[in-house]
Amino acid sequence: IIAFLYCIIILGGVLMIDLSTPDTLLYDSAVLSSYIRKNTKESFGYIFFDNIDYITKLYNDNRMRDVTYKNILDTILCGSVYLGFDTYECPDCGFETTIPHTCKSRFCSKCAAKSAKQRSISISAMTFSCKHRHIVFTVAQELRDYFIRDRSLLDLLFIASRNTISALANDAKFRKNKRLKKHRKLRKSSSPYLYKDTKDNVVFGAISTLHTFGRPLEFNPHIHMLVCQDALNLRKDCIKSLAYMDFNKLRKTWMFQILDLLDRKINTRQFHALKDYLYKNYPDGFYVYAKEPKKDQSEDDVDDTVAYITRYTNRPVMAESRIVEYNDTTKMIHWFYNRHEDDKRIDVTERVERFIQKVIRHCPDENFKMTRYYGFYSNRSTRHYNRMAELLAHKQKKETQYKKERQAIAKIQIQKTHFRYFMIQSFQRDPIKCRCGMIMNYAETYNPFEGGRKNDIPYKERCIYTSKYLRSQTINAKRS
Repeated sequence: IIAFLYCIIILGGVLMIDLSTPDTLLYDSAVLSSYIRKNTKESFGYIFFDNIDYITKLYNDNRMRDVTYKNILDTILCGSVYLGFDTYECPDCGFETTIPHTCKSRFCSKCAAKSAKQRSISISAMTFSCKHRHIVFTVAQELRDYFIRDRSLLDLLFIASRNTISALANDAKFRKNKRLKKHRKLRKSSSPYLYKDTKDNVVFGAISTLHTFGRPLEFNPHIHMLVCQDALNLRKDCIKSLAYMDFNKLRKTWMFQILDLLDRKINTRQFHALKDYLYKNYPDGFYVYAKEPKKDQSEDDVDDTVAYITRYTNRPVMAESRIVEYNDTTKMIHWFYNRHEDDKRIDVTERVERFIQKVIRHCPDENFKMTRYYGFYSNRSTRHYNRMAELLAHKQKKETQYKKERQAIAKIQIQKTHFRYFMIQSFQRDPIKCRCGMIMNYAETYNPFEGGRKNDIPYKERCIYTSKYLRSQTINAKRS
């Protein structure tokens, strides 16, 4: 307590900080403990905090996007009272405790793990209990620079992969339209989505996620798609199997769809030349991974695939367990990855500045949807979803579960990921249970971002540099 008060006196006297304002809440020890070995050196929070000067310089030099900088600041402040907190009070003994707010940042492993788990629960609850195929759509290395220079082009990866499956599911219609297009009798659609404006389609169900990285953290955008192998034939009102896929057609259709969409969007001579080059050098189309599901595929197998493809939609590009050592004196970092081809471990030792640049370039733009739903799995497609549920229930001789019922189940399961429930299940500790044994009551919330200040960068910067000063003072006091 004395040491803590001493730090407050230093801050109030030397730094001239107004301790009466909410912006400089320093009465909770969480402010200090957040940065003194609570986060290990091998964590993104500590690495960003220790290199905040370098990161701020990148941002001030316009070499970093606003959304990336905000996510980094939030990651550093996660779990401290600077992001706000909830206060609970014991009705018996009057003891009070505070639970700091979390950051929900793209770079925070703790927050993002919870978000990914919630998304996985939601998807697993909505997928039908039938076979699903995991498909990975990749692009040629020559195209990657276009996506990193203009991130709006990443939308086209979703559209092209969706159109590829739609073309395979509606094969007869696709071949008919191809003949009409050849004779210039096909009316052009204003929508980039294939067969969106036509009737009597075969409606498939698919869930897509975007990954922009490979294991060495290079920029390698690709789509992971989970496709239901049973589709809904609207014309015949029956189930159509999509178990068989022509891999040659799958790869070539994917290549055609993505290059056609990019050509319409970019429309430059340079890209036209690149497009001709790619068709010449990739005669079999772009690589697509589409391994057949196991014959005895169970619901657990589908859930495992869902967990895999959604794992990195909200999380950092790599697990913190892959960071072997970070030396904050020499500014060198040692991390590893397992090579995709042979699963051999590759160790990398490099400057921390280089590592930070590799990590932060994968942060998506604000409000960019990393997971998207198509066909009867689409949020809008209640009628097709319910009809598919009826047909599958009749085929499997099970009770029909409609969309509303599945959404209610998902809601209950997501509630189990709440902080209090998670702490009880994982650590057998109730965070709002008083030391006297009573359950504390909610008292109040302090939110420093009321009134539209959620993205208040100067406030967050001030909090970080205050904590950095506190850390340096504490370390010096220990040494002396």
